[in-house]
Amino acid sequence: MFPLPPTIIAFGIANLPMLGWLAAAGAPILIHLLFRRKYREMPWAAMEYLLAALKRRGRRLRFEQWLLLAVRTLLIVLLVLAVAEPYLKQAGFARTTGGRAHRVLVIDASFSMAYKPTDRSRFDRAKQLAGRIVEESRQGDAFTLVLLASPPKVIIGTPALEPGKVLEEIDNLRCGDTTADLPATVATVRRIVERARRENPGLGRHEVYFLSDLQRVAWDPKLSAAAKAEFRRHSEQLAKTAALVVIDLGQADAENLAITNVQTLDPVATTARDVRFEVTLKDFSRRARTRQPVELLLDGRRVAQTHVDIPPGGEASAGFAYRFTAPGDHSIEVRASGDALHVDNHRFMAIPVRQSLRVLCIDGHPSGEPFLGASDYLVLALCPQDDRSGQGLVEVDLATESALLERDLSRYDCVFLCDVAQFTASEARLLDAYLRSGGNLVFFLGEGVLAERYNRELAGAAEGLRILPARLDQVAPQGVYSINPLEYRHPMVRAFRGRAKAGLSKTPIFRYYKLVVPKDSNAEVVLRTTTGDPLVVEERIHRGRVVMVGTSANTSWTPMPLWPSFVPLVQEMLTFCAGGELAQRNVRVGEPFGASISGSAAGMSVSVQSPDGRTRPVPLRFEGDYGTLLFAETTAGGIYTARFGPPASENRRFAVNVDTAESDLAPLTLDELRADVWPDIPLLHEVTGQDLDTETAGAPIVRSRRLHVGVLYVVLGLLFAESYLAWRFGHHAP
Repeated sequence: MFPLPPTIIAFGIANLPMLGWLAAAGAPILIHLLFRRKYREMPWAAMEYLLAALKRRGRRLRFEQWLLLAVRTLLIVLLVLAVAEPYLKQAGFARTTGGRAHRVLVIDASFSMAYKPTDRSRFDRAKQLAGRIVEESRQGDAFTLVLLASPPKVIIGTPALEPGKVLEEIDNLRCGDTTADLPATVATVRRIVERARRENPGLGRHEVYFLSDLQRVAWDPKLSAAAKAEFRRHSEQLAKTAALVVIDLGQADAENLAITNVQTLDPVATTARDVRFEVTLKDFSRRARTRQPVELLLDGRRVAQTHVDIPPGGEASAGFAYRFTAPGDHSIEVRASGDALHVDNHRFMAIPVRQSLRVLCIDGHPSGEPFLGASDYLVLALCPQDDRSGQGLVEVDLATESALLERDLSRYDCVFLCDVAQFTASEARLLDAYLRSGGNLVFFLGEGVLAERYNRELAGAAEGLRILPARLDQVAPQGVYSINPLEYRHPMVRAFRGRAKAGLSKTPIFRYYKLVVPKDSNAEVVLRTTTGDPLVVEERIHRGRVVMVGTSANTSWTPMPLWPSFVPLVQEMLTFCAGGELAQRNVRVGEPFGASISGSAAGMSVSVQSPDGRTRPVPLRFEGDYGTLLFAETTAGGIYTARFGPPASENRRFAVNVDTAESDLAPLTLDELRADVWPDIPLLHEVTGQDLDTETAGAPIVRSRRLHVGVLYVVLGLLFAESYLAWRFGHHAP
């Protein structure tokens, strides 16, 4: 463990010239020497008696004179020291003298540092203090610069000896919209210090300055036992080789309002009906907010406004409804102004709006007679008004299984496959590419299904393609089975909760395939039979969703198509699958987003425009018949636009939002920092930067205790002592 350095007395660089006045301490001695009386020895009988008397008192008089001289000299020394403002510090922590130092400046760039209660933000203050550390350092000291972010960003990784360039890099820093990853940052700083020790042995000391608001979520993250042990190991190793200084810029009374969530109550947005939005606001303060304005902006234009009342430290919801008049990609922004941290006062949503949902139904057993085919009831459930003109919510195309390879699946939001007997390897690759592009599949089984071919081509047993969320086992014996809705926990069946008349749980099933869910998959069981077998299983595979129903979509295995629960169940399946695109279009800061486009666009130019207006080219990665765009530089919140050049010539929007866990500005206390984050690890904790209104130019950044006030009190006491001693010694003079 790194031992605590000894405490020494130091002075601010701007106050060092004051020490020159210490020369004035010699004035009393000089005066004494200049005005010392000179004696000429002359024999005089009367003086012999007087000299004998003085000899007896000489020792006491010399003591009194030297004491008075010492008091007057000490008065001048202490007065000069008080004006120079001395302070106690620990050698090695704060710009000590002797030896070259390597100083690692770690500046918190998480979005809570953008808190701006005055004309300067916390981040601006951190940059100012970091610059002063550089300016106040000695010639020959070296610096590295790291941003505390997620992930951490190394600005200067090799110790730099030119202060001018370091100051320029500090000045160019910008606060991000990410959270802070303290464990990863500590590991990064440790590697920098260890490399500097190996490659620069002339740097005798290493000091790490953390300039941060100590925001609780960032500095006390919820880690697993293994991650916490790793963080502790890196921290202890760093403390053995470098001194740790934490400069606290947080304010305990900081207030903040944040929009924590924006969601649509309709998974799929169409021009056929209003789209409902729900906004959640949270107040991270102790005061109530009445009639807080909340605005809804569509493509940068305000279209609605409302007001909400938010209790102290509580939440409130606001609702909006809007009818889109044109299909295509649109951007939604919800805004609530009125506090000192603006980054979380607005939230974005990218929402693709359709004229209607396009669905392809593949019928494994078509029939010329009504409702005798494998998909007839399903088509009616998808489009209850039998409106296939494209004017309704759902537009359905019907095809046989032999026509699957002939269809352009990219035109459809979802493909339903009903009692299809088997799939070839080519068809499996087609479906796999469709899922990679973001498409969705729903399988209804039946008596014509060949389980062995399904498992071989679609369940990973053949070319490694895994399209199905479960393998097919044997068909359950003929009987009457009921449905266990599993408390309606899954979003696909949540609409049935509290609606017993829909009869979902009482729907009889006569036969079904037993589905076996792999133990290592992310598949979820939506419905089971009362015997415990999975009946409906879903899983996100690649960029799409796959739903697997163990029974038929017609009445050959179940009367479900005739029950009132069938139409809403099929509709919920469709909206659940199609709504998955909305989740892909809206991510958090730091998370990548992606899109796929038909492989016929090979060679097209693709670029992404970020919220700050910058545009950068992005390569497409082709897999099969589709090209995939993956963009990971999402360090800022806002709307990103992916532009696909000819022959596609289309734009797709994506929304990136901050993680509002960082919106709670409550900082860690020093006791919590020492007990929970770095127990038994030596560090200095300074609050130099907490007062954003106070200029402290010329005062040392790192200090433990100011001494000048105490010195002035000593001076005052010595003044009284000098007056008393002068009177006392003069009163008793012969």
